[in-house]
Amino acid sequence: MNTPTKPLLTEAVMFFSERGICKEMLFPEFEALLDGLVAAPEHADETVEAVFLQINTRLHVRAAVFFNIDFDLDGYVNRLWNLPLRQIAERGDRGPDMGGGPIRLVCLGFNKQPQYRAMLWKPGTRGNSNDLALVKEAVANNALGILGEDEEAIRYIAPERLHMAAEDTWYGGGQVNDVDDLIPLTSTRPVAPSGTGELQQLREQHAREVRDLRQQIDTLTTRIKAMAIEKDQALVELKGIHADHLEIVQGELLDIKQELAEQQRINAALKRELGKAQNRTASDHE
Repeated sequence: MNTPTKPLLTEAVMFFSERGICKEMLFPEFEALLDGLVAAPEHADETVEAVFLQINTRLHVRAAVFFNIDFDLDGYVNRLWNLPLRQIAERGDRGPDMGGGPIRLVCLGFNKQPQYRAMLWKPGTRGNSNDLALVKEAVANNALGILGEDEEAIRYIAPERLHMAAEDTWYGGGQVNDVDDLIPLTSTRPVAPSGTGELQQLREQHAREVRDLRQQIDTLTTRIKAMAIEKDQALVELKGIHADHLEIVQGELLDIKQELAEQQRINAALKRELGKAQNRTASDHE
């Protein structure tokens, strides 16, 4: 059975108030706001500070864009508001580690896309909590219902380690006391029920159990593959970030060298002028 691969990242939006995070929604719900299908009357005639998040299956933030959004008098999003959040997030700089490694961060003062500067804000502290800490806590609480990975289950129920108890122990005929009592899924050990009808029922139940276990194996295998892909993507992302930062540092170093050369030229010119002035002063005294 081929199980479709679920998205590696879940996209969500959270709204802030003076007290902290006041609203959480998955991105499709936010798109409904943008399309004018629903309103937010509690935010009528307000400019709300919000954050767009990309969250992986381990409930770790991978990208965050802190943006402002305007609502009209009826609580609908201003029709002139337009911010390509996904594209902005993809070009974000290396930010803080929020539990799953450095995130891609875009906010006011931490943004290399100046055309969006007026629509961004800088996270800080409200009440006794840091805005980033509030986001991390909200994601961990998972009020959005994001389906996460159960790492312990994957470790202990790896496909190659799955076995099925001997059939004669399924129906009260015995107790499994040792690893030797376990047989592979492909085992065909016979059962000796009391009648043909009971035998058929047991076979059907056996087939259903085997089918369910194989489906679980397919699902876990798909998740493991998805985790490997996510790891590879994160590695590529880190390499790209390193290359961008190296380019920036090299550019800054070149600017410093040029400024130093210019300063040296100015100093040499000043020394020449000072020498000429001293010579003229000596001639005047003579």
